Amino acid sequence: MYSLLVRKYIVAMVFMSIVVLAFLPSSTDASSSNVDRISGKNRYQTAVEVSKKGWDGGADTVIVTAGDKFPDALTGTPLAFSLNAPILLTNKDYLPGETKNEITRLKAKNVIILGGENAVSSKVIQQLEAMGISFERIKGGDRYETAAEIAERLPNKSNTAVVVYGKNFPDSLSVASYAARKGYPILLTDTNTLPARTKEVLANYQNTIVVGGEGVISKQVFSQLPGAKRYSGSDRYLTLSNVIKELNVTFGPNLYVATGESFADALTGSVLAAKQNTSLVLVGKNQIPSSVQQVLTTANTSSKTIIGGTSAVSTDVEKQLGFNVTALVNTAKDYMGVPYAWGGTTPSGFDCSGYLNYVFNKHGVSLPRTTADIWAKGVSVSTPEVGDIVFFETYKEGPSHAGIYIGNNEFIHASSTAGVTIHSMSNSYFYPRYLGAKRLH
Repeated sequence: MYSLLVRKYIVAMVFMSIVVLAFLPSSTDASSSNVDRISGKNRYQTAVEVSKKGWDGGADTVIVTAGDKFPDALTGTPLAFSLNAPILLTNKDYLPGETKNEITRLKAKNVIILGGENAVSSKVIQQLEAMGISFERIKGGDRYETAAEIAERLPNKSNTAVVVYGKNFPDSLSVASYAARKGYPILLTDTNTLPARTKEVLANYQNTIVVGGEGVISKQVFSQLPGAKRYSGSDRYLTLSNVIKELNVTFGPNLYVATGESFADALTGSVLAAKQNTSLVLVGKNQIPSSVQQVLTTANTSSKTIIGGTSAVSTDVEKQLGFNVTALVNTAKDYMGVPYAWGGTTPSGFDCSGYLNYVFNKHGVSLPRTTADIWAKGVSVSTPEVGDIVFFETYKEGPSHAGIYIGNNEFIHASSTAGVTIHSMSNSYFYPRYLGAKRLH
């Protein structure tokens, strides 16, 4: 009798363990990846904070460039990386106090100024002299010549150069960390004319990476570049995405993020990213463009660092960066085969909205109960990315069925005929009933 009771107790405990395990999140259910931020009260202080993060033990050389003008600064990342030097920012006529203090903390012996008097005046040089710092200036007659002079200072000559449009900054910043790690100089061109100095420097290279479409670098200019291959997109973010995918740009454990709407934070952050053998991506102030979100989904990094304050990259974007869509999809797949149950909200049986609620809730996102209300709450996206919710008009007018987009033109959902399963977006039943996609994370 006693042994029978023991056996019944053991069976009961095993059953309870199975039940508990069924409702526990899987090991892949981490709801967010680590996101931190390097920032200061302005771009000058942010550059200092980047320097402190990457060069806490000091640096012999510092690159100094204008904080309010991008042309001379655009091509400085490969040089800074080659010299293991942070990039700090200055006003035209005086060193900001935070920049001056950082040069002192670094115990820098040399300062390299990028650009001529119109960018950084002799008054800044006088301050450096008073600090006992030796300096030199790299400049040309214009931004194109300055870029060429910087290129010729790179110590390790490769057979590849990068050419970008010289009158805007995003294309240069999209490739800066990669170019630095490879030892590729970044040169500038006008849309329809290849500057003489740029052409002269390019004579030393066999291959050219051209970043930007024909609207900024024409076919006429492209035809003059040695071994040229173009990487571009319909906007700055898609250009960055294509650069990363087509050049097989890699990321280390950490990924850096900066606004794509101004140059300063991405410039100073690009050197830190290169130093840590990773790369930097650009985002909007209040949203992550879908093309960049796709890069983030496949980057498989354990942490992300935002360069700049909330006025540059908002807390909304910070939350989006912290949401782990890979873990969300893994959780969704954990319940493959769970049967369909009208009104079901647990792994004993799901309806479509109950399934969405259950999966998203495990990752800290609370959804409305019905499919129609989820549709009303979500933010519309033109093309679904992994983790977005896709909606269909099935048994009644309006959104009546939904699932989670998991990539490769597939979505996972609680089907009334098959339970939790995966279907193609091109499925003959669902394709004509597709209404659109919403983002709720």
